[in-house]
Amino acid sequence: MVVSGDVALPEPGTEWWRVSPDELMRTLQRMEVLQRQAAAVQGEILADIAGRGVMDAYGYGTLHSLVRDVLRLDAREARQREARAMACNPVCTGIRETPAPCPRTGQALREGVIGQGHVDALRETLEHLPGSATATEYDELEHRLLARAEESGPAQVRTLGRRLLARFPLPGDPLDDSELAQPQRELLLGWRRDGRLAFSGTLDAESGKALETALSPLAKPQPSEDGARDERSRAQRHGDALADLIGLTLAEGRLPTEGSEKPRLVITIPLHELCTNGRAAPDALLNQDLPVTAEQARRFACDAGVIPAVLGPKGEVLDLGREQRLVSTAQRRALVVRDGGCVFPGCGRPERWCHAHHIEHWVHGGPTDIGNLALLCTEHHRVIHHSEWDIHMGSGGIPYCTPPPWLAPAIPRQREPVGNERTRSTALPAG
Repeated sequence: MVVSGDVALPEPGTEWWRVSPDELMRTLQRMEVLQRQAAAVQGEILADIAGRGVMDAYGYGTLHSLVRDVLRLDAREARQREARAMACNPVCTGIRETPAPCPRTGQALREGVIGQGHVDALRETLEHLPGSATATEYDELEHRLLARAEESGPAQVRTLGRRLLARFPLPGDPLDDSELAQPQRELLLGWRRDGRLAFSGTLDAESGKALETALSPLAKPQPSEDGARDERSRAQRHGDALADLIGLTLAEGRLPTEGSEKPRLVITIPLHELCTNGRAAPDALLNQDLPVTAEQARRFACDAGVIPAVLGPKGEVLDLGREQRLVSTAQRRALVVRDGGCVFPGCGRPERWCHAHHIEHWVHGGPTDIGNLALLCTEHHRVIHHSEWDIHMGSGGIPYCTPPPWLAPAIPRQREPVGNERTRSTALPAG
């Protein structure tokens, strides 16, 4: 045993499988308390270094740069440790002492009652308190946030903080009806050299909450069919959700017109390139600007409007036909009745999130009829087009997805449906 204060640290290599579940939980909690108390002590040391200017003696102009190099941290973590130390501890400079902005928070960390994530949530909330707030209001806010931190995680502390801060007037004049009628919003867009779109911006509270509400069901983790957890990060899930939301909005067709037409994505590609299986499609452009591959063009063309055009030798338009819809409204309704939603195994996304996929693509002679169509959500439409997954029609007239050979053993074999029985299944090659 390694003894640290009143807490006995288990030796590394302890045979934890011999320990009862209850004792495992108690030990886990004791170790967390110890880590929190160690962080509090380190914060006190950092506050003293800042007050005495020790970093100057080592040639550092800031505390966080010294912490970064001495403790071998990245810059973000070093700044966070500095911010926690300055928030939770008084700083003595000569004979003058600057009180800690969050003294109760520092005490709770020293006792191991809250963690560093809680400290960040409390500190960030208190920093947003307007200058017009009184000392009593400041203390009351810290008290209420601490009470929540002692029973909840940092995310819940931040949620309570936003609600409590909303009761205080914002700096400057209060919002009047004209400002509420025209809220301040901004969105900055910029194309990156790798062909991806970067953006940043802000929304007012109402629009922000509306966006959050719209993204929430689309950003839910999607476990695989075998129950494996969704490995995407929260940021990746929100990015995918935003892409789905954009697709849904365009599919609804309710956007205002621009240049007398509804907003749409337009892919221009020579017919011979669309019909070939090669990856390169040097002449294929999305909205006359962004190069795309032939396979990407085929994916877009699965459930799209097609406008035939005759081009001259220099690319000039000699004749432009009318848009023809590949999948009719009646066929779409029939697909909804048969498939119910995305047919990819384990996917539960509803029909309104789905594209009508041609099992044998129409550019290769595949007919646009129910026996050659299947509903796939945006994510799994990409998977079918850009991976070794395949899709075919089963004997019962139900689409089946076939996994790559290397994945097949991990997915259980399922029978094909009988008669009109509807199921979303995975077909495996025999053997």
